[in-house]
Amino acid sequence: MLIELPTADEIDALAITTPRFEVRKFEFDLGDQPADLKYSPCKGQMVLVIAGKNGIALTRINKKARWNLPSGRISTIEEATAAAKRIALEQCGVMIRCLDLAAMYDVIWHYSDITIKRLHLVYSALTDDEGCGAQAGSGDAEAMFFDELPEELMDDDLAASAVTDCSNK
Repeated sequence: MLIELPTADEIDALAITTPRFEVRKFEFDLGDQPADLKYSPCKGQMVLVIAGKNGIALTRINKKARWNLPSGRISTIEEATAAAKRIALEQCGVMIRCLDLAAMYDVIWHYSDITIKRLHLVYSALTDDEGCGAQAGSGDAEAMFFDELPEELMDDDLAASAVTDCSNK
């Protein structure tokens, strides 16, 4: 079974209103792991490369986790730019001054019981905020700006592509 989000009509509408991109495809084989479908419906995923005076903003869920680009789901009732601003505030505690769509990726996860395909929008964002702040309810999550990105982040093909696509904007 294949679940595709957003729908073909939503992808067509997005394609009409955005510049031309070569949509990259990323596939992940998760082996025997079953899919967890207990989440609210969404239009797709958002990945942000937020540049500030002190570098690029990265997040992690706790001190033992690896650093990642801010990302999250785009709600079914949310515009992409509103989702980007929400994710930046929730995960990094920063306000976005400027947003520019930098790339679109088709990401496919192959689970043991299902295959899920979801569109990822990659936005290049600018902030005037000089520091990242934890948001209410974030628990052990933290965010900070990096002048030099950690190697582990650049070893992730999707994150490395997002950083490259945003730096080319």
